[in-house]
Amino acid sequence: MAPAPAPPRAGGCSLPVGTAVRLHGLKTVARLNGQAGVCVGWDEASGRVHVKLPDGEVKAFKPSNLWKVQSQSKVESAQVERVKSLFRKYDTNGDGVIDQTEFKRFMQALGLQPSCLGEFMRHVDRDGDGAIQYEEFVDWVLSDDPLTIPSEKKEGDAAESEEQPSVTLPANSFNSVADTVDDSDSDDDARQEAKDLTTDEVAELCGGLPYGWPENGIKIVNNMRRRFPDFPVQRIVAIMKQQGYHGGNVIQGIRRAGAQEVQVMPPSVVTCGRSGRKAFPALYQVRPRDPNLNIYEQSARDFSFHNLRLGRLEPVGSIKSGERFRIIEVRRDNEYGFCFGRVYFGTIPERYHWVNLGKELKLSRSLMGTDLQFTGAERLDPA
Repeated sequence: MAPAPAPPRAGGCSLPVGTAVRLHGLKTVARLNGQAGVCVGWDEASGRVHVKLPDGEVKAFKPSNLWKVQSQSKVESAQVERVKSLFRKYDTNGDGVIDQTEFKRFMQALGLQPSCLGEFMRHVDRDGDGAIQYEEFVDWVLSDDPLTIPSEKKEGDAAESEEQPSVTLPANSFNSVADTVDDSDSDDDARQEAKDLTTDEVAELCGGLPYGWPENGIKIVNNMRRRFPDFPVQRIVAIMKQQGYHGGNVIQGIRRAGAQEVQVMPPSVVTCGRSGRKAFPALYQVRPRDPNLNIYEQSARDFSFHNLRLGRLEPVGSIKSGERFRIIEVRRDNEYGFCFGRVYFGTIPERYHWVNLGKELKLSRSLMGTDLQFTGAERLDPA
């Protein structure tokens, strides 16, 4: 029997057989929310993951109703523990990755020039998503010579072994015994997601903001809420204050409190199109019959791509219908598939500005110029 084409995904995380998950967002069977389970099958036809519950019953759920539980790491060597501590030191916002700004601070602490940032990022960031995952960081730091960038491979060199793909779930393996949970078939799955909070909402929940509240405080709160969905906001804020508002240390503090952690994936960077060539910067146009495209500043107090998409931020400008503009980079949300473009706006290049491009259009591969087209913007440069 042929395997399913690929494991399903929840929140950008793959769900191979044996994955521990938690149920959430169910409506008519809300009593199941919060229950743990294990993925045992994948029915491609219905788009359902078959999950074995604690009582032994197998039910079929939509991937959007599953959180992938973060497995607790086993005892590791003192060397790896030191690397973990180093990673947390530079993961200042607690999103579980080191972005380019944080990695730049790390390089400066090592006495390296900022001009080397691009080369080192390409070397360390193996999957090319524009951020350094924990596993990438450990592999790099524990390599023979982490401060040496390997030379480019020449034609004829032996190819490196590819990373083993995720274990695929057996298609339809439990189709006859899995009861389908019908209430998660709604097209309006966005209503099931937990919204990002604003600074004012956090202040109301906590009776005010604690002393020393930093500019990126709301980002740390929302990162913790995604990672520890059952942990109260008030306790998150209390631990933030205890840990000096350092995201990586806040994660450790919440773990020590015994909170259950789910796996999350930050938006990934779109680097190239189907041709394999570098895709951005590139020229785009707001579709002539579409409304203006609002522009949002990343340094805004409550900025997050989630809040941007839901229209909870105040725009600082707009791009008119039919107007051409240049996109510097694109980030894709791994859970809902929305894309966000960084654009030129204003006179200070250090201030980043973003627009909601909508979803990528899945047009025929046979059509020229159809790559990296979005519902909110038309690409004019070849991809």
